[in-house]
Amino acid sequence: MKNLQNEEEMLQYFSSKYHIVKKDTKVKEKLLDEMSDFEKESRRKLLLENPFYENQKALENAKNDLLEKKGIDIQSDLKKYTELENISACKIDKSFWNKEISLLKERVQVRDKKVKTKKVVKDTLEYISKDAQLTRRLLQEKWQKTLDEEYVKWELQELQKYREVFMKKLQEWLELLQLLSDTLCNSSLDYGVLFDLSEGNISLKDIEEIKKWAEYISKNNGVQKLLSMLGRLRQTEKSSKKELVKSISYIKEHVVDIDSKEEIVGITLGKGLAYALPQELALLSDDDTSLLFDMKYIEGRIMSFDMQGMSEDIKDVQEEKLVEISGDEKKGPIIICVDTSGSMQGSPETIAKAITLYMATKAIEEKRACYLMNYSIGIESMDLSGTMGIQKVIKFLKKSFNGGTDASLALSHAVDMLQEDVYKKADVLMISDFVMGNLPKNILEKILKAKENKNNFYSLAIGNIFLNKQLKSVFDNEWVYNPYNSSVESLVNNLKSLEK
Repeated sequence: MKNLQNEEEMLQYFSSKYHIVKKDTKVKEKLLDEMSDFEKESRRKLLLENPFYENQKALENAKNDLLEKKGIDIQSDLKKYTELENISACKIDKSFWNKEISLLKERVQVRDKKVKTKKVVKDTLEYISKDAQLTRRLLQEKWQKTLDEEYVKWELQELQKYREVFMKKLQEWLELLQLLSDTLCNSSLDYGVLFDLSEGNISLKDIEEIKKWAEYISKNNGVQKLLSMLGRLRQTEKSSKKELVKSISYIKEHVVDIDSKEEIVGITLGKGLAYALPQELALLSDDDTSLLFDMKYIEGRIMSFDMQGMSEDIKDVQEEKLVEISGDEKKGPIIICVDTSGSMQGSPETIAKAITLYMATKAIEEKRACYLMNYSIGIESMDLSGTMGIQKVIKFLKKSFNGGTDASLALSHAVDMLQEDVYKKADVLMISDFVMGNLPKNILEKILKAKENKNNFYSLAIGNIFLNKQLKSVFDNEWVYNPYNSSVESLVNNLKSLEK
C-alpha cells in the first residue's frame, strides 16, 4: 500500500482504485468525514499514549527553576535527561556532563581554600553561580533537542501504525461497497443504506448473503413486479396541520457599560492609578508618606474615581404564532409479519426472504420505522429502525424455517405495536402460505378497530392458496405470488389503484 500522507492523496488514491468513489458523492463525503475523524482521533491517541509526557514535564519544571534562579541542580537535570534512554532507543553521553559537574565542585573547593575577605567570597560565589547556570542551560538545551528528536520518531511511527490500520479499514469497506454496487446495479435495492464504517459493520460473508438475494431479485421479473407494487404501500399524501411558529424581533435599549469611562459615578478602592484621587497621589510627594502609598497600592486600597458609561444593546424578542402548514406526509412505518413455519420451506422461504430484504432496505433508505416479526408457533421480533438495522435483516436471512403456524399471535402483537407512538400510522404486511385456520374473534375485533384508525393490512400469499372469506375481510389488499412460475396470479381489492 502507498504511504499516503494527507487527505488529498488518500482521496486521489481511492478514486483511482475504486470507481464507486467517483460515481457516488455520498461515498466521497463519507470518506472525507472518516479522514477528518481519523485526524482528530489520531491526535487524541497521541496525547493519551505519549510515553514522553513525564519527561517533558520534568524539562519544563527544570527550565522554570533556572529562569527563576531557584537553584543550580545540574545533577538532578542530568538524571532526568538520562531517563530518556529507558523510554527510547537513544544513547546519552554522560561523561561530558559529569566532567563539567566535577569541575564546578573543584572550583568551589579551591575558593574555600583561597578566599580571604567577604568581598572575594561574594564575587567568587557569583562567578561560580553564573558558570553553573550556563552549564545547566546548555544541558537543558541538549535535553530539549534529544527529547524533540525522540518524540518525533515515536510520533511518526505511531501515526504510520494508525494510518495502516485506517487504510486497511477503508479498503475493506470500499471493496465490499463496490462488490455490492456491481451486484445491485440491476436491482431496486440501494447499497448506500447497507453500509457504515462504525464498529460492528457487516462482513464479507454478510455481503455474499445479500448478493445472493439481490441476484434473485434482479433476475426474477415476477418478483420485481411484486416488489414494485409493495413499494407503493402508503403513498405520499397531502396533509395540513397547525404549528406554533417562532418569530424574532429586535429592539434597541441602553445598558450600563462598566468598561466605558465616560463619567464619574462614585469612589472605589483598587490599584488603578489613572483615576486615583489627588490626595492619594499627594502621598508620593514626601518620602515618609510614599511608604503609606506603597502599602495602600499593594493592598489594593488606593481611592480612585469610579467611572462608567452607557452603551446601546440589541435585544431579541421571541413571539409564537399558530399558523397552518400544508405539505407532503411521509410514508408511514411498516410492520412485516413473516411466516417461518415448516410449510414455508423451499421456494416460499426464498421469496419471503427476498421481500423482507427489499422492504427492510427501503424502510431504512426512506428513514421509515420498520418492525420485523417471524412467527410459527411463537413469535420473534426485531426493530429494524436505525442505521444498523440491516445487520438484523441479515440475521433473518440466515434463519431456517420450521415449526407449526399460529398467525393469531403475530397479528395480535402487530396490533399491539400500533399503540406505540412510533408505529401508530404503520402498515402491516403479512407474508405467508396461509395454510392456517380461522382467526379468533377477539383478534378480528382488534384488527377492525385498528383499521378504523386508518391502519392498512396487506397480505402476500405465496403459493396457489387463496385467502378464505374471513381473512379477506382482514386485509385491504391481497397479493398471490406463484413461486413456481414467478408470476403474480391474483391481485384483489385496491390493487388497480396501486398500478396507476
